[in-house]
Amino acid sequence: MKLLVTGFDPFGGESVNPAYEAAAMACIAAGTLAGCGNSGTDKAESSAVVSSEAGKKEESTADGNVTELTYWYCWTDKIQENNLEMTELFNETVGKEKGIHVTAEYQGTYDECHQKLQAAFVANEMPDVSVMEISSIRRFAENGVIEPLDSYIAASGVDMTDFYDALLLNGEVDGSCYGLPYLRSTPIMYYNNSLLKEAGYDGANLKTWDDLKEMATGVHEKTGKYGISQYSYTWTLDAFMIEHGSSILNDDETATNLNSEAGKEVIGFYRDLIDQGVVHAFNSNESDKVTADVQNEDTAIWFSSTGDLTKFASIADELGFELGVGFIPMDQCYGTPTGGCNLVMMSKIPDKKKEAAWEFINFMTDTEQTVKSSIKTGYLPARKSAGESDTMKAYFAEMPMARVALDQLAYANRAAYSNPNYTEATEAIKSALDAIYINNSDIDTTLADMETKVNKILNQ
Repeated sequence: MKLLVTGFDPFGGESVNPAYEAAAMACIAAGTLAGCGNSGTDKAESSAVVSSEAGKKEESTADGNVTELTYWYCWTDKIQENNLEMTELFNETVGKEKGIHVTAEYQGTYDECHQKLQAAFVANEMPDVSVMEISSIRRFAENGVIEPLDSYIAASGVDMTDFYDALLLNGEVDGSCYGLPYLRSTPIMYYNNSLLKEAGYDGANLKTWDDLKEMATGVHEKTGKYGISQYSYTWTLDAFMIEHGSSILNDDETATNLNSEAGKEVIGFYRDLIDQGVVHAFNSNESDKVTADVQNEDTAIWFSSTGDLTKFASIADELGFELGVGFIPMDQCYGTPTGGCNLVMMSKIPDKKKEAAWEFINFMTDTEQTVKSSIKTGYLPARKSAGESDTMKAYFAEMPMARVALDQLAYANRAAYSNPNYTEATEAIKSALDAIYINNSDIDTTLADMETKVNKILNQ
C-alpha cells in the first residue's frame, strides 16, 4: 500500500499554496463553526455492555481499600481496544498505586450512551466517568449531570494551554471546564489514488472544489466508476458550508443557514454531480455502503472522520491500492468542524469517587496516553506536547496520513453546536438531504420546509 497526503505541514513538509492559505486565514478571521463528530462509519455491535476484564482488582492496597469506578465508553473496533487497553494500564499503574480500580463498559453509539446517562441520572445509578460527544456537554452541564473540573485541574497543576484551543472550546460551559479532550477528530478527504491515476489524475493536486468536480467527473467518464461516494452526512455538509463562508446554524444557534444562497450552492453542487452519475449517493443511515464502495474499489473519493483512518488504511493495504488523504477541498477558504468526545465526571457520585475519577481522567488525557490513543485509533493528538513528541513525529514519518487532521485543525476555531435540540434538528436536516439527493426533490421547496421544521426545533 502506498500512502499519500496533502495539506499544510507544521513540521516542515508540503505547504498549502499561498493563495489557498490567504483565503483560509480570511475565513478563519470571519469565524467558523465546529460540528458534532461521531463518525458515520463507526458501527456499534449492540447496546449490550462489554466490560473490561483488564486490571483485576488488587486484593490489598496501602490502606486495604479499593475505590471502584465504572467508565462508560462508545464504539467498537480500534476505539474499543484502546479504551480497554488504557483502562488496564491505569489499573496496573496509577490505580494500583492509589487504590483505584476502573471497569470499562461499552455503551454503543454516542446517542445510545447519552440516553443511558439520562436514565442513569434519574435512577441514581450513574457511572463515575464517561465519554461524551462534544456537542452534548453543554446540555448535560446545565442539567447538573456532570461535574465542573476546574478545582481538580487547578489542584493537579494541569497545563491547559497544552491542549489545542479548537478542542478545549468544546468542554467549556459558562467559563467552567466540564470535559477534557480525549478522542477528537475532524472530517478529512480520503481517495483511492490508484483509481485517480487510472483516469489521469493525482489526488495530491486535489485542493479546491473545482479540482474535486474535475477529478470526480473525469474518473466517472474514463473508468465508469464513481468519482465520489457519500451519504447524507451533516458533519461533512458543515465543513463545506464553512468553506463557503457560512455554517449549518447561525451564530446564536437559533436558526439554520441551509435555506440560503450559500446552502443552495453547496447542496446544489452535489445534486448536479448526482444527476450526472458522478456521485454515488446514499441515505443518511447507509454509511456502510460508502465503505462497501471503497472495498469494491468502485469510488475514487469519499469523506469521513480521521477516526476511520486505520480502517481505510487496512482496506487499502489488503486490496493493494494507493490510499491518499487530504484537507476537505477549499472553496472560499479552508475550514473544518471538530468532533469526537471529551471525558466527563458525573456529579452525583461521592467525593472520594470524584477524586478517584479525576485521577482516571487526568491519566487518560495526559501526554503519554494521548500519544498512545492517537496512534492506536487515528484520532487527533489533543495535546500540543503529544503532537510534537518524538514518538508522534516518528509515527507521522511512518504514517504521514495521520497528521492531516492535525494540520487541518488550524482552520477550526469555534466550539461545536451546543443547542440542546441540535441532535433532533439534524434528523430533519438529514431527511431533507435524503429527499434532495436520493428522491430528486426540489431543492428550494425542500429546504424551505426543512428550515421551518429546524428553526422550530431549535427554539422549542
